[in-house]
Amino acid sequence: MTARAAITGWGKCTPPVKLTNADLERLVDTSDEWIIDRTGIRERRVSHVEVVDMAEVAARQALAAAGLAPTDLDLVVVSTMSPEIVCPSSACLLQERLGAVNAAGFDVNAACSGWVYGTAAAASMIAAGAAGRALLVGAEKLHWMIDYWDRSTCVLFGDGAGAVVLEPAADDEGVLGIDLGADGKAGRTMVIPTMGTRGSLTAERNPYDHYFHFEGQAVFKIAVKGMEASVLRVLDRAGLAPEDVDLVVPHQANKRIVDAVVKRLGIDPGRVMINIDTHANTAAASIPMALNDAVDQGRVAPGAVIVQTAFGGGVTWGSTAIRWGERTEPLGHSDFELPPCDKSVFELLRASREFFGPMHGKTNADAVPPE
Repeated sequence: MTARAAITGWGKCTPPVKLTNADLERLVDTSDEWIIDRTGIRERRVSHVEVVDMAEVAARQALAAAGLAPTDLDLVVVSTMSPEIVCPSSACLLQERLGAVNAAGFDVNAACSGWVYGTAAAASMIAAGAAGRALLVGAEKLHWMIDYWDRSTCVLFGDGAGAVVLEPAADDEGVLGIDLGADGKAGRTMVIPTMGTRGSLTAERNPYDHYFHFEGQAVFKIAVKGMEASVLRVLDRAGLAPEDVDLVVPHQANKRIVDAVVKRLGIDPGRVMINIDTHANTAAASIPMALNDAVDQGRVAPGAVIVQTAFGGGVTWGSTAIRWGERTEPLGHSDFELPPCDKSVFELLRASREFFGPMHGKTNADAVPPE
């Protein structure tokens, strides 16, 4: 082992188009009060571009913050469960976009735990000397696979991307501990049966075969227990206790889940970063987007101990304990941004509503709500 991996750059991409709770009231039988009470979400973003487009914006911000050029990278890792294509990987597509010609690249899919799994992979390669500078990106375009006639799931998810640069750490900085786990038997509680080889080769896609299966109550119970246990294990491996943690950056799945985990750990809610109200659940992108916001808001101090923890489909879970370095200000800034969008949020959701409409006795004429 040569050195721990430390975060030296950070960035995010927030698509410009908002899907508010008021918008959802026009699409399904729900209300702003109901959504906020059960999830803590007020709005989420819907992307008009692809995963790699969002990943590039976040990546260029992270590189600028670290004061690096793309050619300085040895490794590009993208955590996503919504790649735009299967091959080449999103990481290789991003490597080409950036011009990171010296970097290897691969994708990680551990659903909502993907960011923690990606952190573990990149940090371990740096510690082993297999990579020197790594770019890690979490990026998701989840609205593509969500049924916007199903009020139990369509209120939960959003699109976006976040990124960090990891480099060998100085002194006692960097990744202090890692905990990963999985329970394949429980994986049936969250299933997205699309974008795979299952089924027959046909140009026709059946909405009954491709809908997102989500067992909310079961997921809640497994998530709370799994994240609590994972945090305790990673703190033990790092030689830390809950009172040593300066900031928890959890997967932004549901505010009730986060509140329950924090309460069981005995951590002050003031030491927890929450941005689910404006971002919703962005799966592998949620932790890096929240971490970026925490740094920008001045909630990350030099030398702070930060715990990242997540739970996702698979079932997977994971946590990392990280000691931040001395620098909390970016060395540079990137002006690279997404192209503007000329469509309304309802026009962006039209394809989903038309595809899943027959499951709910709806026609294409019902896809876009009347003014």
